Amino acid sequence: MQGAIDILIAGSNAAQSIAIELILTREGHRVTCVSSGPQALSHIKALQPKLVLLDPDLNDMSGLEVCQRLRMDPTTAALPVVVITPDAHAVFRRKLIALGVTAVLSPPLNPRDIIDLTTQFNTGDSDEV
Repeated sequence: MQGAIDILIAGSNAAQSIAIELILTREGHRVTCVSSGPQALSHIKALQPKLVLLDPDLNDMSGLEVCQRLRMDPTTAALPVVVITPDAHAVFRRKLIALGVTAVLSPPLNPRDIIDLTTQFNTGDSDEV
């Protein structure tokens, strides 16, 4: 395993967020979970995570708006953002990439895929998934 990293999960599906948190903490990562866009933005500024896992359907502000705000801020413009969405439609995926999303994952999520993803961003090899 690479070194532990700080990861923020911003999701409206509590069960999914908890499952991902469990997988990542077992790998030694430090994980913070939030359920709204404003919480995500404030925690990202405070914690400076190395990776953000983002649900597009957040409370109070969409995950897409969160991603746009991150990309407009020079301090977070390069932060890897992975969107987790059941919408696997190619047009929606292209829209996400155009908004600055680094990668897109669709449920059902395989624990190995999540672990591999964090390893990828922990080693700096951030090609699109």
